[in-house]
Amino acid sequence: MDRASLPPELNWIDDGPVALDFGGPVDVPYDRDAVRLLRDEGGFAAVRAAAARFPDKVAVFDGKLALTYAEFLDRVYGLATRLVAQWPQRTILASLVHNSAASPVIIMATAVAGHLLVPIDAGHPSQRQAAIFQESGAVGLILEECGEVDDSIAPAGLPRIKIDPRVPSHAAEPQIRYDPDAPLFVAFTSGSTGRPKGVAAGGRYGGISLGQFIAKYHINAADVVISLASLSVGGSRDAFVALSSGATLRICDIRDGLGEILRVLGEEGGTILSFIPTALRMVLGVPGAEDAFRHLRVLDLHGESILASDIALFREKLPRDCLVSVTMGSLEAGAVFSWFVDDARIDGASAPVGYLLPGRRIALIDETGAPVSSGEIGELLVRGPMAMGAWRGGKLAPGPFLPDPDDPHSRIYPMGDLVRQRSDGLFEFVGRKDRQVKIRGLWADLGEVEAALRNLDAVIDVAVVAVRRPGEGDRLVAFLVLENGVMPPSLGAVRQVVGAATAEHMAPTEIHYLSRIPRLPNFKLDLVRLDMLAAGQHQG
Repeated sequence: MDRASLPPELNWIDDGPVALDFGGPVDVPYDRDAVRLLRDEGGFAAVRAAAARFPDKVAVFDGKLALTYAEFLDRVYGLATRLVAQWPQRTILASLVHNSAASPVIIMATAVAGHLLVPIDAGHPSQRQAAIFQESGAVGLILEECGEVDDSIAPAGLPRIKIDPRVPSHAAEPQIRYDPDAPLFVAFTSGSTGRPKGVAAGGRYGGISLGQFIAKYHINAADVVISLASLSVGGSRDAFVALSSGATLRICDIRDGLGEILRVLGEEGGTILSFIPTALRMVLGVPGAEDAFRHLRVLDLHGESILASDIALFREKLPRDCLVSVTMGSLEAGAVFSWFVDDARIDGASAPVGYLLPGRRIALIDETGAPVSSGEIGELLVRGPMAMGAWRGGKLAPGPFLPDPDDPHSRIYPMGDLVRQRSDGLFEFVGRKDRQVKIRGLWADLGEVEAALRNLDAVIDVAVVAVRRPGEGDRLVAFLVLENGVMPPSLGAVRQVVGAATAEHMAPTEIHYLSRIPRLPNFKLDLVRLDMLAAGQHQG
């Protein structure tokens, strides 16, 4: 969709019927001043205030290094002072670090120094690192003290600064004029094809959305926020939310293995965890995993469709008083829908994605761009403050955003998601436009096929792709991962289950069994590898 095809009149919905914490932890206190500071003055003002209240409390722990709030602030000021001395304000810098205590120091030091940061995860494949750096426009690089960078990723002569968060700086906060409307950092998502896609985040909406996260879950100084995401794919949110609230940010790296994540959750009392269902299914499959979640009070699920069977599994494994929340949004638009799941209100194969969040405006349109009637499925358009733009070649670009004709500070973003609103105000996710394919002239949704396949006995993970071979139409190819020792069902049995749950034309015509489904670092399906597997294999 482009601006020329946007209808002049749309039915914009902005009447979210419930409060952020409806059905949630209303009896848990939290710091409302932190939410106000995030909204009015930006992220670091709230962190500074939390450090003044809790100077000796552990702010950040990565399994090797623990920093109190006072020590964390010292490291931030020390790095910010060096950045100010080396580069003029609003310089584009890249960082190349692992998930460690250095990560939140870097994101906040660049903000204090008035620079823009492009974080790159040192644990990601070198090809991805190089692709992000090429798009970044960075003129300087921040590394960990023992960090090195290959010339194929960044030029050897590029100016760089190394940080060792173990060493005190005794520096004061640099006096830099903060611009609340400036982008703070650039996040690169993988997308389903693995090609990095940059989005400039920050500005006033960044602070508002962080405050909403705190207010929804009542995050407070007693919490331990488990952060599994690197700065390059969302870890910055965990850092600002935890450290604005006086909580402890426990940084983990999912590449350390499921056992280590379970140990941290159980032994270190993790209370807040954001996860995607695919990863959580894997974690809960480890024997005795439920004991590690005994301290968890909030589980935030996001990133993909949440099945009713997922909710049932998570309820079985998690503490009885643990709140399960579902959130739907995007890096570009931020969170759009969310709710604390009430199992009695799940009446289909998937859980609703929630109520419209306060301050959000949406419209639902059909294939022609016309508004859909109440209760009908439509493509989701989001309107209002959101990410500041796409990031291409070191510059802000309009990207997928459309201008709002009524407000220069607002944008319109076609998310590509198909949703519908129920009569009770909850919204349901139906599918993705880019996962809709035609089989024998009839529409099929790949996500719906995957949901049906998950109902097969002993299925651990699934993926479905559409392929076209010479002389043939599109065909659906399914990939399944089964529990060890289970006899794979026949193609006929699989087709019967899927056809009964969806439609006959949506039953896969090929099925392959794998030891694991190829996925990107953010757990999205690696469609490039799946397409290669589908092209190179045939059902026997």
